[in-house]
Order: sequence, then structure tokens, then C-alpha cells
Amino acid sequence: MSISLRSRRGAIGKSWHAAALRDAAERLLGVGRAGGGKADARAGRVQWLDVTAGIARGDVQGADGELHRARVDLPPFSADDRSEFLRLARARPELPARLAGGEYPEEFERELGESDLSLLPRGASELSHDCSCLDWPGPCRHVAALVYVLVEAVDDKPVQLLTLRGLTLEDLIAPVETAAPQRAEPGEDADGDGAGAADGPGEDAPRSPAPAPYDPTRTSPELLSEAIGAEPARIIARFYGSAAVDGEPPDPE
Repeated sequence: MSISLRSRRGAIGKSWHAAALRDAAERLLGVGRAGGGKADARAGRVQWLDVTAGIARGDVQGADGELHRARVDLPPFSADDRSEFLRLARARPELPARLAGGEYPEEFERELGESDLSLLPRGASELSHDCSCLDWPGPCRHVAALVYVLVEAVDDKPVQLLTLRGLTLEDLIAPVETAAPQRAEPGEDADGDGAGAADGPGEDAPRSPAPAPYDPTRTSPELLSEAIGAEPARIIARFYGSAAVDGEPPDPE
């Protein structure tokens, strides 16, 4: 089953981030290939699109009916870039909800730029391509058609940019830190005054279990709403299928 683009004329991609991806790709494609790829994409010649870390791929039907496997590559973040990106992203607790809701904040992209980072291609040179057809060195019109399908997919779901960079929405949520229980020295109680040595529990007494890790599917929408606002909380609850604590149902949509 082929992919049908919403765009029937003009530029493909409405959001600022889709337009930025499109512009970088068109500098790679050139005018001629861009025009042919746009026509093929609108004609439904791209059969499917799969986005994984660093790679967008799909089958594109040629003029003769033969299917060609095309791909476009955007490299995942290095370990250092990933760490810096997560530091900045986790400082914005509303970011996962906004991305899940189809919005990529332009102000966050500007903040990334101050650390020489971007979810988007920082120019045509960061993109590479390949295709099973014999049009070498390319990029061929099959790659161009795949690019426009990817642009519209990113327009709908900017989370695809995270995927290309080797990240997930879950990575953006800072882990809950739990303090390790302090072990009292022999002859001391928890307050360090030694009073509990005779009547307190011994070393072999069972300890309380550590708190369970953060589970977004059990997050109370009411508590989340107090922390980050009603709309981001609603989006997060809907994305994770969250249920309120103590068996209460999530807020109605």
C-alpha cells in the first residue's frame, strides 16, 4: 500500500521543523531531482517508510513499475552530544508532551544551537543517501521521493527526529533519584547517638524495599497537572495511557 501525501501543490511540510528538514534535503537534491521526487511522492510511488536510528528507508516504485529500495541517513548523536542533549531536554519537563503532541519548540532548537547541537540536519553535508537503482552517484529521484514522504512524516510527528538521532521520548524523562539508606555504624542508631544499639533492630533485620522506579503509566494526571500544567499533563497521560493512582480513571479527553 503506497503512502499518500496530504500536500497536492506548493511546498511540502507546514511546520517550521518540517520546512527546515525539507530545505536541507533540497540543497542535497538539487532543483531537478527535487522536482521529480516531489511529483513521485505525490503520485504515491513511495510504498512504505521506516525510520530507525540514523536511517529512513522505503521502497519507491520507478516509472517502469520496478521497486527500488531508497534510504536517507542522518547520523545519530555521538555519546557526548547525546549527554548534552539530554541535559538540556530534561531541564524542560514539558518537552516530551509537546513532541508527543506534534510540536517541536523552536526556542529549544535555538537553545541546542548554543551547544552546537540540532535535531535537524545542520546542512546538506550531514545527510547521505543510497538507492538500489543504477542512477549513480545520485541522489536519484527515488531518494528524492522518499525525502518528501519523510518531511511530511516529521511534520506530523517530530518524534521521528528523535528517532533519527538515536533517542526516544522516554530518554527525555529524567530518572527519579532515590537516596540510598544510610547504614548506622555498630553501636549507633539512625541519629548517631548510640541509643538504638540495645533496643533497635540488628544488622540482620529486614530492610524496607527501595522505592519503585518511576512508571509513567501509573502517573496521576491530577498531580502531573499541578507540576507542569493541565494541557501538557493531558498529552502525557494520553501518550502513555496513564491511569490515576488508587485505581482512579484518567481525566476524560
